[in-house]
Amino acid sequence: MPNHEMTLSQLTAAQRDFDAARATTFAWSSEITATDIRPLIHNALSLAGEAGEIANIVKKLERGDIPFKHAMRELPGELADVLIYIMKIAYQSRIDLTDAVEQKMLINSRRFPASAQPHYDDSPSGRLLQ
Repeated sequence: MPNHEMTLSQLTAAQRDFDAARATTFAWSSEITATDIRPLIHNALSLAGEAGEIANIVKKLERGDIPFKHAMRELPGELADVLIYIMKIAYQSRIDLTDAVEQKMLINSRRFPASAQPHYDDSPSGRLLQ
C-alpha cells in the first residue's frame, strides 16, 4: 500500500535506493560531475520525453481524441515519471530539492504578491474575473 505521508526527501531517497538496486552497465544513478555529465544528459532528455507525454495527453484531450476520464487515468503516471527524473537529477547533482523548492516559492511569493494575482473563473475557458 502506498505511503502518502512520505516527504519529498524520503521519496528522493527511495528513488536513489531503487536506482542503486538496479545498477547496470550504464551509470544511471551515478553522481553528475563536471567530468561526467552523461547522467545529466540522459535524465534531462528523459525528463523532456516524459513532459512530452503529458503534453500529448493534453493535446489528445483538447482535440477530442480521448475523454476526460481517460486523460485523468493516464496523467498520474506521467506526472510521477516527471517527478522521478527531477528527483534523480537533484540527488545525482547533490541538490536538496526540498530546499530548492522552498527557496523558489519564497522568490515567487515576492515576484507574484497575492494581491496582484488575477482571478479566473472555473469555466473551461478560464475567463479572467474583474
